[in-house]
Amino acid sequence: MPDTSNPTPQPKAGQPPAAQTPDIGHVPMSEEFDRAKWTLPPLVPILIALAAVAIVVAVVSFTTRAKPVAAGAITKIASVDQDGNTMVAVQVKVDNMIQKQLWIKDIRSELETADGQKYIDHVAPASEAASYLKSFPPLREAKADPLREELKIPAGTSFTGYAVFAYPVSKTVFDARKSLTVHIGMYDQTTLVVKQ
Repeated sequence: MPDTSNPTPQPKAGQPPAAQTPDIGHVPMSEEFDRAKWTLPPLVPILIALAAVAIVVAVVSFTTRAKPVAAGAITKIASVDQDGNTMVAVQVKVDNMIQKQLWIKDIRSELETADGQKYIDHVAPASEAASYLKSFPPLREAKADPLREELKIPAGTSFTGYAVFAYPVSKTVFDARKSLTVHIGMYDQTTLVVKQ
């Protein structure tokens, strides 16, 4: 026996078929995905928005970039041979470029010899540095106030001081060096790097 509980009406001859109302599970997709121009937003507003975002990012990055805290230069270097090692007095000028005092935390140096070898040394304490200058007269050429850890440089001022380092190379190798770099670490600020 045929099922007559839900009869489907048959169109009469000569009449077009009746439009079917879609149920929730069967939505026709032909209108939504038939052409790209109906589904993509207009191009000009997108380009304007991208340009505006790029301008905002450029302005923010330019105004919030890190400004230099200090500047420095190595003004003199004096060295003396000590039984195959070299003791070096380096005179450094540090300019405080901010309206806040700078407080030196750490001082290190790096010697790069002509053959590419690198030697790192920590600054000699200020009390020992003065005795080195007395014991080795050639080091007095770089004499100034000692550049030491925990030194405070007032806002907007300059300080010229010397630091003493020692390297396990001969004076001849030191004199033929590729570079000498001094790293002056500061509390709450970036490290100042001066190179010769």
